[in-house]
Parts: sequence; structure tokens; C-alpha cells
Amino acid sequence: MLKLNNYDFKFEKLFKKAPITIDIRLADMDNREAPLEEREDAAWILSYKYQDLAYAHYVLENYNEAKLYLKKAAPFAYLTGFDSELKGHSNEWTIQNKLNVALLFGDESIISKLREHADDFTISSVTKKAIFLYDHLLIKIGTGKELSTNEIESALTEAKSTKDKDVQQCIVPLVEAIKGLTIGDDLLWQSSIDKVIAWHADECKFGDYKEDKQGTMSLNALTMAKLGKDIHGWECKTDSLYLPLYLINE
Repeated sequence: MLKLNNYDFKFEKLFKKAPITIDIRLADMDNREAPLEEREDAAWILSYKYQDLAYAHYVLENYNEAKLYLKKAAPFAYLTGFDSELKGHSNEWTIQNKLNVALLFGDESIISKLREHADDFTISSVTKKAIFLYDHLLIKIGTGKELSTNEIESALTEAKSTKDKDVQQCIVPLVEAIKGLTIGDDLLWQSSIDKVIAWHADECKFGDYKEDKQGTMSLNALTMAKLGKDIHGWECKTDSLYLPLYLINE
């Protein structure tokens, strides 16, 4: 079993109850006569229950099952983040989970629908403009939209001037990774992923990810690794349990 942080999955209870919850909520989603609020709740619960199972299986080193459940989570991550009826409240941090799961594990129909949101991307609230600008870059590059030099440099300038540890240690290198992808600089891309993983590992030991199931893997870094592979054929060389590169291999 992998030791990644202090989150207690309570495996026996999760594996017993999650399938029951999923079956009930799938029925709610299929019921077009169900109240909108009920379907919103169902989409949210399905997204996170599938992710719970994925992270739990990853910790248990059941890698095929982890990938399977992340693929199952992808449609509901899209719905809760971007669907006009079913999306819930998301700030500049929480939208990243939905966006990364959809980009990493969604099929082409999901990517196509995400692409429609790329130019008018909005969220419910923003506390750090730098993080929102990164999110905007992420949805565009992740769906194959062209990024301008000005967009990237503006996001980078905003991030570097933001007096916040998480922005400096996580968002700045993520924007730099995107810059590396757009200008074909694999060294900048690779070093940026290394920095994001170092921040993530530190957060799992001492910070917000210490008791958070999402701390089991860095989806932002994994998306950057996948984009490098898809766009340029680059192979990420970062060696970390928080970056399960097997998930982006077919």
C-alpha cells in the first residue's frame, strides 16, 4: 500500500457502500422527471464517488481499477463544472479538479464540449486572479485552442506578482509549463512539472493535502505531462508517486 498522506479511506466501508450509492445516483441521472436539484446532487456525488474509488485503488496499487474509475468520473466532472444546468459553485481552485479529470480521462465528445467553453470560461468566484488566468490557459491548451504570447505572459506576470505561497510555488510553474509547451521548450516544461510535484509533496506532508484524498496525485502536473506527450511526444521524467504517469499511457 502506498503511503502518500494521512487521509483515511476506510477501504472496507468505501468498497461496500460506494457501489450502492453509485447505482442510486445513476438512476437519478437517468430520471428526466427528477427535480433539477436532485440531478445536480447526483452528478456531484457520482463525480466524487468515482474519484474516491480511483484514489483508494491507487493507494492499494490496483492501478487498472484506478484508471477505470477516473474514466467513469470524467463525464460527471464535466457536468458539475461546465454543464449549463448541472454545474455547481466552483472557485478558481476547485474548478481545476473538474477540468483536469475531464481533460485527462474524458473522451473526444467531452473534450469537444469543453472546447466550446474555452473562450468564455467563467467560474462562480475568484479570490486570486493569477489562478483564474491559469485555469483559462489550461482549458484552452487542453482542448487544442491556440494561445497567444500575450495571454501567457500576462498570466505569468500576474502570478509572479501575487504575494501568495501557493501561487508562487504551484501556479507560476504551471503557467511556465504551458509556456514551455507553446514555445517547444521541453526543459522549461520538465523543470516546471518537477516544481509542481515538489510543492504537492510538501502540501501532503504539512499543508492542505495532508488529510485530503485529492492529495494522492497531482492532476495538474499529470495534465501537463499528458499535454507534453500529446503535443510534442515528450516523455516526462519526473519520478514521484504523486505523478502516476501510467495513467496517461494507453
